[in-house]
Amino acid sequence: MSTDLARWARLRDVLMLQRRETRLLLASVTADSFGTGIFTATSVLFFTTVRGFSVSAVGLAISLGSLCAFFLGPRIGALADRVGPQRGLIVLFGIRAVGYGLYLLAEQYWLFVVLACVVTTADRASPAINQALMGRLFEAKDRATILGTVFSARNGAIVLGSLAATLPVVTGSSALYLVGIGINAASFIVAALLVARLDVPEAEPAAAGEDDKRRGGASPLRDRRYLAITVVNGVAMTHNTILSLVLPLWIVHATSSPKWSLTALLALNGALAMAAQVPVNRMFADFSAALRASALGGVAVCAACLAYAGAGAVGDAWVALAILVVAMLAHTAGESLFIASTPLSFELAPKESLGRYLSFYNLGRVGQDLVGPLLVVGPLVHQGTPVWLLVGVVVLLGGLVPWVLLKDDALAVNGRSAR
Repeated sequence: MSTDLARWARLRDVLMLQRRETRLLLASVTADSFGTGIFTATSVLFFTTVRGFSVSAVGLAISLGSLCAFFLGPRIGALADRVGPQRGLIVLFGIRAVGYGLYLLAEQYWLFVVLACVVTTADRASPAINQALMGRLFEAKDRATILGTVFSARNGAIVLGSLAATLPVVTGSSALYLVGIGINAASFIVAALLVARLDVPEAEPAAAGEDDKRRGGASPLRDRRYLAITVVNGVAMTHNTILSLVLPLWIVHATSSPKWSLTALLALNGALAMAAQVPVNRMFADFSAALRASALGGVAVCAACLAYAGAGAVGDAWVALAILVVAMLAHTAGESLFIASTPLSFELAPKESLGRYLSFYNLGRVGQDLVGPLLVVGPLVHQGTPVWLLVGVVVLLGGLVPWVLLKDDALAVNGRSAR
């Protein structure tokens, strides 16, 4: 018993659970992600079977929402810098609560499109503002730890939400679909109330002269280093497109692996990512280590692409499954390493403009959501091995770009955070 208590105390210290702000952030992320898990698992079925919209019409509305998010994200980030990330995040939670709640009334397609644009924009903007808030609350290695912990908590809550969505999916009950959407809307109210309880320090004033020189201008658009890591983030997020869109089609239609292996592999990915993210983030917490994380992430995802291609080239079901397991291990390692490279986006941004810069950095992910399905899914599924090799090489080169460009930067040479 004493050993268990000692282990819990050590884990509590590592995860900073004794800090009030950590507990509140994790609780807000858990509430937000639980509702998101329910909605993600049921939304397409609800809008197609209950509301009667076609699959292509739903896809068009979501694409328009992603387009709005792409153009409005940096402006939302700049506004959050003015009002503060805490207030900005609370407003975004409120917009999401109202927007998702109105889905209950969206029987006309035009209203559905409008709401999809509003909630998708707020959804895509929220992670960057949440990270800006963490940047105000935590420094250096503590920030790397909280980023990993938040990622793990988010994944776990989404899984739980997806499991809770089983009931409406299995029964097909319209009433249960509506309850699920209502729970998702309410989750954002809970998250907003929790964030409102945080004691957030004021932003430090901008330093003159040297700070302008260090960040290369007043805007991320004029900072070639920040542009580079933003593009790399978009390329790196190819791993997410592969995981969510390509693998279900590839495993079922292009490999001889048992069909049940899809859910088993996705469960393996979720479990390993949750277990690994905090220690990996702590291992690559400073700027120079984050450069290595990006490079290693590219290597790992490239190896995964080679293994996925190999799984489609063998005829034996169990051999194919074994290769897919190796691919998923490499894929999860790459995913965790790319997430661990996030300190680059913090350290290259001025503290007083974190919301604006992190929202710009998030455009990499939003851009992947827009063009990834078109450029990656179809070609990978239909062309197979050559495209797997091409995608692997592109991600590998993308992961190496920050290291090549920034390995001699003062932040890397110092081997520690400039904050």
